[in-house]
Order: sequence, then structure tokens, then C-alpha cells
Amino acid sequence: MRISAKIMADHIKANLAKQSSQLMQTQVKLASGKRINKPSDDPIGIGKVLDYRTTLKTIDQYRDNILDAKTRIQFTETVLGQVSEFIEDAKKLAANPNVEDKTAFAQEIDNIRQQVLGLANSKYGANFLFAGHRSDTAPFDQTPPFAYNGDSGSHRVVVGKGITVPIEADGSRMFIDGGDNLFQVLDDLETALTAVPYDRAAVQNTVDPLTRIADRLQLARSGLATDYIRLERTDDYWKNFGNAVETMRQTVEDADIAQTAVDMQVQQTAYEVLLATAGRVIQPTLLDFLR
Repeated sequence: MRISAKIMADHIKANLAKQSSQLMQTQVKLASGKRINKPSDDPIGIGKVLDYRTTLKTIDQYRDNILDAKTRIQFTETVLGQVSEFIEDAKKLAANPNVEDKTAFAQEIDNIRQQVLGLANSKYGANFLFAGHRSDTAPFDQTPPFAYNGDSGSHRVVVGKGITVPIEADGSRMFIDGGDNLFQVLDDLETALTAVPYDRAAVQNTVDPLTRIADRLQLARSGLATDYIRLERTDDYWKNFGNAVETMRQTVEDADIAQTAVDMQVQQTAYEVLLATAGRVIQPTLLDFLR
């Protein structure tokens, strides 16, 4: 059967269109670095990619939560460490009742109390650190009896689906639990130092409460350290899991750049050969037709 010039021309044009489309797709892959640039490139693969991306976003959120919680713990630890140092200073004064300049010591205790109250009413961001769930309220009054205005709630951090880590935020447990109100004890110490006649026994009586409060703060700091370690381990888990998910996403979505570059070179050469062939085949046929 004789193949007409029109059939040959149509066949060549179809091949040119096909080669041009393949070349364009390969150029897009090379430019974007993606094997899948639109759903039609791989309908099944794009579904997997969307699932992987959703999982990665969730992991990123968990890790952001963990980072914020770790920063909060570090800040809390710093505050409690400073309070503990002030308590030690107050204990040294209370344990040495035979002082000459009692007024100066009383002023120092007053300064310590004010510093400790300021630390106990510290904010983390826009929220009070030790007010429990009532984080918009200053937890401690500035004057006797130094009442606690927060609640017993803890700061809860979402670190996984249905998994939360509670971080101590109840200032009453740290500063006024067990009948030993730190601020009141410091106030009593100041009063005892300025009493007339001087009340040596009252000064010494503040040592034991200050010791119990210091022990309580140390216990709270130990709990925070445990929470921090747990958060670090959880973060390591999500980091490793996220890397695995990202590898799976890359396998499905990303192009092999080296192989894609080779494919483009091959397709470019094939396209140029086809163009040259078309020029030799189609042009003489048209000249023959004109004759």
C-alpha cells in the first residue's frame, strides 16, 4: 500500500508534538526538581505526597510546641534558681542572730522579699509563669498576707496525638505550700530584726521554714529537669520520624536530577533528529506537489 504524503506529514507532526511535550515535561522537572508537578503526572503518587506533607506539618507543630516548652522550663529553672539564691542569703542572715547593725540587715531582707516577689510574679511572654491556668492574673499579692491569686493548673504541652506533658505552673506549691509562705517568712524575719526589744528567737525561728521552702524549690526544679529530658527524647523521636517521612516524600515527589538531565539531553537530540528528518521528508514532497 502506498503511503501518501499527507499521511507521512501527519505522522511526523504527531511525533514532533509528542517529542516536544516530553521535552517540555522533562524541562519542567529539571527546573522544579520535582517528578510530580501536577496531579495528572502521577494521580496515586500525588495522594501519597499530600499525606506526607500533612504528616510533616503535624510533626513540625509538635516540635514547635516542644521547643516552646523547653524554653519555658529553662526560664522557670532560671527564676527558681535565683529565688533559691535569695533564700540562701536570707538563711545566712537568720542563722546569725548576733548582729550589730540590725536595721541594715532588715533592709536587706526587705530587698530580698521584693526581689523574690518580683520573680514569683514573672511573666513568660504575655502570661504569668506561676499562676496555673489563670495566667492573665498576677499570682501573688505584694502585701501581707501575700495571697495566691492563681489556681492549681499546670501548663500542658501537646507533644503527640492525644499526648501531653504537664509543666508545673502552680506557684502556691512552690512558694506557700505546707503552711510555709516564703514571702510571709521573709516579712516575719524583717519584723524580728527590727523588733524592740530585739527578738533573737524569732529571727532563728525563720531558719527552718526557709530550709523547707528551699527543699521544696529544689524538688520542683528536679521535676522540671525530668520534664525537660522527656521533651528532648520526644523531640528526638519526632526529628527521626520526620526525616523518614521526608525521605519517603522525596522518593515519590522529587526528581532524580542527574537522570532527568540525561533524559533531557536524549530527548533534545531525538527532537532535533526528528526535525531534521521532517525537513528532508516533508519539503521535497511539497516541491513535488507544486510541480
